[in-house]
Amino acid sequence: MVRRQTKAPTCLMLINAEQPEELRVAIIRKNRLDEFYIERITQEQTRGNIYKGIVYDIVPSLQAAFVEYGAAKRGFLQIDEVHPEYFLSFPKGRPSIEKVLRPGQELLVQVVKEETAQKGAALTTYLTLPGRYLVLTVGQDHVGISRKITEEKERKRLESITKYFRLPPGLGVIVRTAAAGVTKTEILKDLRYLLRLWEAIKKQAQQVEAPALVYQEMNLLLRTVRDYFSSEIQEIWVDDAEAYQQVKEFMRLVAPRYQRVVKRYKQPLPIFSSFGLDEEIAQIYEEKVSLPSGGEIVIQTTEALTAIDVNSSHSQEKDLEDTSFKTNLEAAEESARQIRLRNIAGLIVIDFIQMRSKKHLTMVERRLREAFKTDRAKVDFTKMSKFGLIEISRQRLRPSLLSLTTMSCPLCQGKGFVLTTETRALEILRQIKKQLVLSRPNELYLEVPLDVANYLQNEKRQLLTEMELQFKTKIRILAKEGACL
Repeated sequence: MVRRQTKAPTCLMLINAEQPEELRVAIIRKNRLDEFYIERITQEQTRGNIYKGIVYDIVPSLQAAFVEYGAAKRGFLQIDEVHPEYFLSFPKGRPSIEKVLRPGQELLVQVVKEETAQKGAALTTYLTLPGRYLVLTVGQDHVGISRKITEEKERKRLESITKYFRLPPGLGVIVRTAAAGVTKTEILKDLRYLLRLWEAIKKQAQQVEAPALVYQEMNLLLRTVRDYFSSEIQEIWVDDAEAYQQVKEFMRLVAPRYQRVVKRYKQPLPIFSSFGLDEEIAQIYEEKVSLPSGGEIVIQTTEALTAIDVNSSHSQEKDLEDTSFKTNLEAAEESARQIRLRNIAGLIVIDFIQMRSKKHLTMVERRLREAFKTDRAKVDFTKMSKFGLIEISRQRLRPSLLSLTTMSCPLCQGKGFVLTTETRALEILRQIKKQLVLSRPNELYLEVPLDVANYLQNEKRQLLTEMELQFKTKIRILAKEGACL
């Protein structure tokens, strides 16, 4: 059995691919679950896919177009996401979408935000092709280096390597964080692969009839290894033989020197259980998350935003400032981790415990920013308000974990509460009387939950008898487990 111990590697990637319907990937840092991803066959992701689409409609008031690209809902393309190469005219000033595009026009689009139940996917014509160490940008000829590479010496080394790039007009490159410490040979090899891929996409686009898929992103297995593997990951454990071979072959092609880190997990105990992750994964679905000092954070998602409330443990008044400061530091770190694990995006508001010390305010803000440094999504912060609030805007890279793995409760429809037995029973009595007055049936059958049936039979038997006599009818109550109102 594989167990996490003090002497174990500090950063691991675990891949659970035993079930064909579901793939799960976990990344452990410093002996804790730090990233968690799920993909299912029934919920195939389209973000990153490239399509040959057709402009279906143009909406001047939104300065956007709806594009038919082959999905259930038409994609949404804003004017800022339209590359000038598709413009039919070049008016002075900021272009209006109705003047530069027309219905029926064909264009290559890429999904940047997944389709949801309410909205179609967000599209762009500024295409990007991610490789292991580089991202090829189509239509943007800028060459840049990831801001997450902060060491000046390494940035200069990578800048010197970019001078060897031979890029066709209209193409640019971003050097990814994973390129840190990688040789010039490997980086140039990645560039050649991306250029060949772009040529293949252009050729495919010429051959297919719109709307059609032109390029499909890798599955979660290889995409996760490509995007999230870095030199800090010391081992990759895979529990399925076929998935193990895929990962091994992928590493052989893109990062040969790291083939040795890919290992096959063969123990009978499920891989996540063996590494002690079951409890941490279950906690992702909890509203309350405990903090080491005894406090907790409460995470609640609404239509407009996600609210995170920080609660402290009970303490003496004299320790209030120090306790608040300590709890807030822990909450800042845990909030960033939970946001990452649950893949919460959009507007997030953290309500910290109020503190008097400006020094403490600054330190909590700094701790929160540091906790988000490993986040692959773009994150923006406000400063802490006088009420202890920090607002966060986080880029949506993929659907949230809850939207992928949960559904609304059939009893409360996702509201989080149900009516009491008494309330439901009294409402049923009102409905019974209404039916008796309107339709005068000889018999009236009711199918209700067991607790409601017991209440009616025991607490309201006399009233039911009176209604039967008054309306000359029979009221029959059938208790059925699982029935809901």
